[in-house]
Amino acid sequence: MINLKTFFNNHFASKEISDNNLKQFAEIHIQRLAAKNTGGQYNQIISDTTAVYNPYVSAITDESIKFAVQQGLTINVMKIVKEFKQIVSQKEGTIRGIWGVESKEYQEFFPHGITEYWAALISNIETLITRFANSAALHQLDLGAAFVNLFNDYKTNFANARSAQLLKMAEVVDAKTLSAQNRTALEIQLMKNINMLAIEFSGNVDEAMDFFNQSLLKNYRKKKTEIPIN
Repeated sequence: MINLKTFFNNHFASKEISDNNLKQFAEIHIQRLAAKNTGGQYNQIISDTTAVYNPYVSAITDESIKFAVQQGLTINVMKIVKEFKQIVSQKEGTIRGIWGVESKEYQEFFPHGITEYWAALISNIETLITRFANSAALHQLDLGAAFVNLFNDYKTNFANARSAQLLKMAEVVDAKTLSAQNRTALEIQLMKNINMLAIEFSGNVDEAMDFFNQSLLKNYRKKKTEIPIN
């Protein structure tokens, strides 16, 4: 026999259906409901669906915008890191030339050699930038103000860029949570719509399917749905 649980599942809660495809599916569904609403019989279902569709569209749009900004901020952070590593390699020669690799001053800047900087990750690069800038400040008389200012700028610029990136990442997480919540609300409404239309068009599959564009549900043709039997 047919497993009745099948009819109560949320079939739109699938990773196979992208946010944009669900958006388009719902948009077309609303338009087709409106087109067939000649006697006002679908007023309520249109109103209910629109009420969850609009917040969903707003949420996924906001998420997309925030994510794009985050990507730009990430690029900026990595650009600063790359430039810092390159300039440290250049200035290593200056430090070596003044004090030599066996000096205590050289060890202040490169306790683990130049490789430590090139191998640095985003998790520890700020520590290395700060250490290098602070060491430069301690030896300003030998290195000059321009040298010190250069690395102070890297310290400040990285801190600001990283802070902006992390803030935007947090905003993206919040936006994802909201869009997920709004998506669930839309999915459930769509399932309600299907069930209501199934009652109206029971035994008339072709006319019922006029309300939907199932081609937007990714891979639905490729997957066979097997109804469990007890």
